[in-house]
Amino acid sequence: MKIKKLIIGIIISLIALILIIVFVMKDKKSYTEKTTYLNITEKTITTEETANIKIYTQDDFDTFLEDYQNNTLPDIYITEFLFDGVGMYKTYDLDDYIEDGNDVEVKTLKTTVFNINTTGNIEITGEITEGMLAVNTNDIKENINIILNNVKIDTDSKKIPAIYVYNKDIAYTDSKVTISAKKDTKNYIEGGKFKKVSLIAKEDLDEYANKYKNEAKTWYEEYTNYYGVYTKEEIEQILFAKIEASSEDLQDGDPYYFYKGAGVISSDIDLYFEGEGYLEVTSKGKEGIESKGNLTFSGGIGDYVIKASDDCLNTTTKSSVKNARNDISIDVNSLTAIVSLDADEGDAIDSNGTLTINGGTIIAIAHPGQDAGLDSEKGTYINGGTVIATGDMYDQISSESKQRFIALSFNGSVEEDTVITLLSENEEIFSYQTDRKYTYLIYSSNKLKDETYSLYEGGTIKGIDNNGFYTNIDSYEKGTQLGYATTGQSGKGFPNDRQEMPNGMPEPPNGEKPENMPEPPSGEKTDNMPEPPSGEMPNDMQEPPSGEMPNDINFPGNQNNMNNSKASNKDFVISGISNIFSGVAKYSEE
Repeated sequence: MKIKKLIIGIIISLIALILIIVFVMKDKKSYTEKTTYLNITEKTITTEETANIKIYTQDDFDTFLEDYQNNTLPDIYITEFLFDGVGMYKTYDLDDYIEDGNDVEVKTLKTTVFNINTTGNIEITGEITEGMLAVNTNDIKENINIILNNVKIDTDSKKIPAIYVYNKDIAYTDSKVTISAKKDTKNYIEGGKFKKVSLIAKEDLDEYANKYKNEAKTWYEEYTNYYGVYTKEEIEQILFAKIEASSEDLQDGDPYYFYKGAGVISSDIDLYFEGEGYLEVTSKGKEGIESKGNLTFSGGIGDYVIKASDDCLNTTTKSSVKNARNDISIDVNSLTAIVSLDADEGDAIDSNGTLTINGGTIIAIAHPGQDAGLDSEKGTYINGGTVIATGDMYDQISSESKQRFIALSFNGSVEEDTVITLLSENEEIFSYQTDRKYTYLIYSSNKLKDETYSLYEGGTIKGIDNNGFYTNIDSYEKGTQLGYATTGQSGKGFPNDRQEMPNGMPEPPNGEKPENMPEPPSGEKTDNMPEPPSGEMPNDMQEPPSGEMPNDINFPGNQNNMNNSKASNKDFVISGISNIFSGVAKYSEE
């Protein structure tokens, strides 16, 4: 009898558990299917019916603050200011003071901000100028899916992100934010640069005074209105991720403690991209897409074009930071990342963690000057797709990648408009025509096999051109054959650090001059460091045996024009994953 009751009890418990699961799944299903439609042109939202969005002007800030403190803000609302958790975001940084003096009037940002204060699917349509989208993820426990449906956002003269996902905690993972370009749509996002704001508390100004040196100290003492904007208590209320700068990074009078964004699309936490549509991101100031967490493009779908005035894709949190999340993963249909020629610098794709490419046509073109097409702190892995990357720096690709790649170090600069073509015995593998100078080229695709290839400069090509990258070639008339000086695996004979060798002299670690290499007065050369003739290396810096170069030295020939050099090896033999060729120049049997 007892056994029978026990069995009945177990059955009843199981039925109850099943009902609970069904109920939860039903609720979960209703959540995932929940969609809010936001029209940024008409400033309306649609769920079950269409309604105008509540707008808070700068004059309404007290009312807004009361609603915020009472937790009665609408799911989606508009402000004429960016709220940082304390007040209206101020539009100044130290550059304003350096240019105009210390009596600059501090003004709050006045722009149209669409604030997302809800979860589920938010499908956005329409167009706005002088506006931005701000997504609050603080204490949010569900996912937020931003779906772009033929959207145009332009911050215009406002130096702010067009889309900003914010959170106090850069390691926060309870809410997943995904940005998707809807199938058969084209979306254009422009903007960038979220100015730094000093978060040195008013009570701590004396403590920080002695941390500044030289010109930074002068600025700290002179431009007093820039520092001590908030009290300690107010800083604790800020909704954005706060950063503490190291003394090595301190420049232009930066505060030791600040919040900032830098991209057209900026995120304080992990950011995901999906969707089958087209998304074009154009920077007007700094980076294209940047995240203080991981940056993931997934699904093997979607077409992305990122044009930036600095890094096109960047995870900004250093690996030394506790709980750092800084990996980039890419699996798309296509992704083109091009740094503007007008920029001062910029890697095409820059990860402070790992960089993994799993699929898609990836074009990564760095700024022509000590920058890399693909750059990572903890390893770059190419596992699939078709990849071309150029720059004046090479950041080593891991030999643990799953797909073959070829890395070329040219013995001098490849000049603008030059066509470089790789041929097998049976087909044209790729051609690339540059719009800028570069020294290093990386190529990877499933076309590469363990066989022998030849490389050419110039010639006549016909085919489909994608920003100078030809993957579908109809015909090619050969130009000048190129050869190489040395080859190796896993970086042998090839620099694998981002350090340049000016005039045959290795850059010392941390940018400091070693004790035996003092800077000579008036820019003159010291007696113990004569300039070597014809770019040769001085006696105390001879090339190491076996043709290998130490990690922190670049090729001296890279400072010259490729056309002035010759190389005697013409057969580019692919064997295994990692295939590295240095000293690439015109082929000569001599």
